[in-house]
Amino acid sequence: MKKSLIILMIIILLAAGGWFYYQNQQQAETTDYITVQDTELIESLRASGIVKPHKTIQISSTIAENIENIKYEEGAQVQKDEVLLEFDDDLAQADYEQALAQLNSARASLEQTEASIEESKAQIGLAQTKLENAKEINDESLLVEIEQAELEIQNALDELERRQYLYENNAIEKIKVDNQQHQVNILKLQKKTLEKRLIELRKSRDNRVKEAKEELKRAEVSYQAAQKQYLVSEENVNSAEAAVNRAETNLNKYKVRSPIDGIILDKFVEEGEYVQPGVTLLTIGSKNLQIEISPDEKELNLLSVGKKGYVSPEAYPNREFEVEISSISSNVDPERGTIDVYLKPLEGTELLIPNMSVSVEIISEKREEVKLIPQNYVQEDNNSRYVFKYNNGTAIKQNITVGENYEDQVIVEQGLSNGDLVLNPQGLQDGQTVVIEE
Repeated sequence: MKKSLIILMIIILLAAGGWFYYQNQQQAETTDYITVQDTELIESLRASGIVKPHKTIQISSTIAENIENIKYEEGAQVQKDEVLLEFDDDLAQADYEQALAQLNSARASLEQTEASIEESKAQIGLAQTKLENAKEINDESLLVEIEQAELEIQNALDELERRQYLYENNAIEKIKVDNQQHQVNILKLQKKTLEKRLIELRKSRDNRVKEAKEELKRAEVSYQAAQKQYLVSEENVNSAEAAVNRAETNLNKYKVRSPIDGIILDKFVEEGEYVQPGVTLLTIGSKNLQIEISPDEKELNLLSVGKKGYVSPEAYPNREFEVEISSISSNVDPERGTIDVYLKPLEGTELLIPNMSVSVEIISEKREEVKLIPQNYVQEDNNSRYVFKYNNGTAIKQNITVGENYEDQVIVEQGLSNGDLVLNPQGLQDGQTVVIEE
């Protein structure tokens, strides 16, 4: 009986030893760990974004007509004032040409009226010259001659009277009296001739003055009529110019031009299609591009105008371009709880095209010499937190002070140093033997 008891105790001891050996073997299995190192902590917001033009314009039809020609397709780059689309403009072109012909006719009439005004001015000037010349006809020389003739006649009469006296006193022959009488008659005849010439001169002067006045009056009447006609012709030109402008404005409606330098984003019509006023023809976006993201409103504290970040187009996943927040919407979408944020590319714009999808990372804060460990390595006991630190093959419980979480990691503020090995706590106990792969 004693012998059997001894054998049973030996078996129990062997079994216990085997169990402890098994447990030690289990506990000594390789354990995961991390090495504590100071690192740079970059707090950022990650989001998906869409490349959009900074400005988008919808171009609508202002007329009802058939589309004759569409010059650009979607994705084409265009310059400001380039013709994008043309309507059938035959009728509008005919109206414009007719208005232009009427304008040319009105201008020709105006030029003719201007010529008439100049001609009337010239006629007035000529008539005024004639009038001045007529008024300047001088009769003084004739008056002097007549006065001289009167003196000569008086002298001749005196001489005749003297000779008559001498003849009556038999001092001279009668022939001398007759000769003197003849001389008196000649002088009187000369005076009458001069007086007749004076009358004719004055009559001619009066006639010429009268004619010049009548000619001046006719010229002034012509000038006034030409001025009135000029006003009419000028009004006709103004009306014709207005008609041409209206026709040209209407004709321009048949050619749709680009309002900006940009890119054709959408085309909603086809050649030959008949459209009504107000129908959207094209959408054009500016060449200046921006990136739109719509993060959750809870992340608004990470964002502010001027903060920089990076985008990576899905089409070029290995390329990364710097961006800057240019504006943040002042309204939150009430249905989605998001807010629209717009980023300005600082580089790489040659690879960006409208509606391209991009990945965005906005850098919120950079912190130097931060110790990060996985959150699942941190244990909690009685409101204190600790980790298992490796020490010469043993897991040692180490209390720590932690800060804020960062994604799936936590910042360790106190309790750990650079180079410490922190063990994965799964299945570990304080003082347990561990094996790590270094």
